[in-house]
Amino acid sequence: MSWKRRSTRTHRPTRNGLWFWLVLLAGCGLDDSAVVECRCTPETAASLFPACPSIFEVVESEGREYWVTDEGDSLDAELDWVTVRGSAVHVARGSDGSPFATQIPDCPSGQRLSLLEPTRPEYALFNLRTIFQAAPQSRNLDQYMDLLTADFTFLPDEQDILLHPEVYDTASDTLWNRAQERGFAQAILGPERIGEIRFTRWYKSSTDERILAEDQLLETFKFPYEVEFVEKAGDGGEASLLAIKGWMEIDLVTPTVENAVWTIQQWRDERDPATAKRSWGELRAEFAR
Repeated sequence: MSWKRRSTRTHRPTRNGLWFWLVLLAGCGLDDSAVVECRCTPETAASLFPACPSIFEVVESEGREYWVTDEGDSLDAELDWVTVRGSAVHVARGSDGSPFATQIPDCPSGQRLSLLEPTRPEYALFNLRTIFQAAPQSRNLDQYMDLLTADFTFLPDEQDILLHPEVYDTASDTLWNRAQERGFAQAILGPERIGEIRFTRWYKSSTDERILAEDQLLETFKFPYEVEFVEKAGDGGEASLLAIKGWMEIDLVTPTVENAVWTIQQWRDERDPATAKRSWGELRAEFAR
C-alpha cells in the first residue's frame, strides 16, 4: 500500500445551544471545598468531572481543531472554553477577553500509569501494550497519545478500506490521522464499553523483525499480533469477546540519537486471511462510528 498523504476532515462548527447558557450542574466529582477550577477537554476524566460535556470526536478543518460533543455542539479548541469550578460550569469565548486561556489549566485526565522512558523504540511498543492492558479505570488517553508523533498515520489493510469506505475515504490525502486516532483511543480505552484487554501475541525481540534506518533516527518493527477485548454486557445481556489477529508494521522515530525519545509515526495493518477474527483496521472502523 502507498497511502502516506495527510488530510483533515471538513467540519462546520455549530452553536446549537451550548454557548448561550451559564448553569449550575450537580457536582464535578470533587467536593466544593476543593475549589477545583479547570477547563474541560476531550481527555478530561469523566469520573472526576461528570459536569463536563462529553466530547466524543475531535475533527480538523482548515487548520483548526474542533471538539464535537454528544449534544451536537462543536467547540473551537482555541476559542471555546467550558470550565468547572466546584459545582459550577461556565461557558465563554476566549476571544471575548476571557483570562481563561492563560490562567486555567485543563482538567486532569485521571491516573497515570508507570511506563518505561522511551529511550529505545521497543520501549514505546511495550508502553502501548501496558496502556491497553491496564485496568479499565487506569487506561490513560494522554499517555497513549504521547506515544504518537504529531503527523501520526494509520494505514489499514486494503480489505478493510473496501469494507468501511465511510471511515477510510480514499479520496482524502490520509486515510486515518492523529485526530481520528485520538477518537478511537478514547472509545476503546474508556471503561464504559471495554473491560479487560489481553495481548496474547505482541512484539518479541527474540523472533520478530526490526529494521534500523541508516541515520538511526527511524526503526521499523514487523510482527504478528493477537489481542482480545472483553466487551461489557448491556442490560440483561452477557459480555462478549472482540478478537483481532493479523500482522503489523510500525515505524518509530526519534529526533536525535544522543537523547533518544522514540514515538510512533506510522502504523500499517494487514489482516490474517486464515482467520475470521477482526483486524486493527476493522476495530478502528467499528469504534469510529
